[in-house]
Amino acid sequence: SPPSGPPPAGSRGSPPQQSPYGAPPPGAYGGRAPPQPGYGAPQLSYAVSGTMEQLVPVGLVGRIIGRGGSGIKEMRELSHAMIKVNAECEPGTDQRKVVVTGTPEQTAMALQLINHRLATGA
Repeated sequence: SPPSGPPPAGSRGSPPQQSPYGAPPPGAYGGRAPPQPGYGAPQLSYAVSGTMEQLVPVGLVGRIIGRGGSGIKEMRELSHAMIKVNAECEPGTDQRKVVVTGTPEQTAMALQLINHRLATGA
């Protein structure tokens, strides 16, 4: 025979189980779980972070950026540093600022790659 009395709590038509802290669990209500560090989430902290800047003559900026951005993308991937080329020339010059951010090893590698491209065009 079917059990008598009220159905067990949460058995029918109730929202997803709440965590003890009031926030719904990851994935509840169709949401996505937040990314976990080390699994594709950007790492926002460095052991030691540094920024280096270098001025590049406007005529040579194309060597850094490369066709369709391929050059700067490759250097970012190889060095793991953030490399940014300012869109405007520095005031009173025909040079654009290249900003490199990362750990000391990352920035050193990026600057080495940038200087190689500037010297050889490759």
